[in-house]
Amino acid sequence: MAPHSSRDCKRRIRCGAVWIFLLGFACAVRAETVVFQLHSGDRITGTVLSESTNAVVIATPWAKEITLPLEQIAARQPLVTATSTNRPSTPPAVVAAPVPAATNAPPPTTVAAAPAAPAPQPVAPKPAKLWKADTKIGMDLIYGAKDRQLYYGQFALTYAKPQRVNPKKYFRNIFDYRVDYAETDGVESANRMSGSNKTDWDIGSDLFIYNFMGVGYDEVRRIDLQYELGPGLGYHLVRRNNFVANVEGGLNYQVQDRANAADIEAIYARCGEDFTWKIIDRVTFTHRGSLLVRADNPDQMQLRMEANLSLGIVKNLSLNLTAIELYDTRPVPGVSKNEFQLRSSIGLTF
Repeated sequence: MAPHSSRDCKRRIRCGAVWIFLLGFACAVRAETVVFQLHSGDRITGTVLSESTNAVVIATPWAKEITLPLEQIAARQPLVTATSTNRPSTPPAVVAAPVPAATNAPPPTTVAAAPAAPAPQPVAPKPAKLWKADTKIGMDLIYGAKDRQLYYGQFALTYAKPQRVNPKKYFRNIFDYRVDYAETDGVESANRMSGSNKTDWDIGSDLFIYNFMGVGYDEVRRIDLQYELGPGLGYHLVRRNNFVANVEGGLNYQVQDRANAADIEAIYARCGEDFTWKIIDRVTFTHRGSLLVRADNPDQMQLRMEANLSLGIVKNLSLNLTAIELYDTRPVPGVSKNEFQLRSSIGLTF
């Protein structure tokens, strides 16, 4: 019995030593300090207490047990401790976290994406207004020492179109038609009609060329027929939102068929100006004038000036006060060199 007892005792000692070794190895493995890199970007360092197919339980200096789901672990690596040598240690390779086993957790709920909002439709720009019409109608009635009735009207049509090459440059055409009739104590004191057409074309940032044509008559001043034509060059002196000013210079060919006087056919040097000043909202002041000097006789001149103050009443309706000055150094005999007109009218713009 002794030999058998001795062999059994030795076998039991060997088995116990193996189990002790394995248990010590397992404890050493379990006690290893590991750094866990999470998918959220956080890093947690702790000692592994246990590990299953779903989670890892670790202990940290501030918590006895922390459960980390495997699905949250991106990688893990043992904590590197300083060695006694000065040689830099090779950083350990990062071990990818194992794919978590299938669990009974419900699948993630899929949220249907909201339908995309329809893209806003581009708004077509409002086309530029090319035409502008302005009508003025007035009547002055005076009854007293002398009875006087004056009727007058004006119609202006303006066309302005931006050039294709440079939209800041314009082609413009202005048509103007006027008629006046007056009686003083039953005697005709005004009977005139005139029409004009002025075309200009921008050729530079401020320069433009123009051509002016006009035709009409004035029975009181004894002009049976007058027509004129002349080109020239202009300059946009000021162009602001509330103030615009232009100056012009050119030639003017003019013919006057006069009653009871010699006709006139001559070429004049012409200089002109016009400006528009929007003083405040609904109040606008405009002025234009021209001076014609006869080329072969500088003593003969003609001056035309007109100023208009417009006060807006409603959207397209205005009240106008107009002053007109006409001067001719060589009128028909018996006619005054100077004529001044002051009139009020109702204006309609569309």
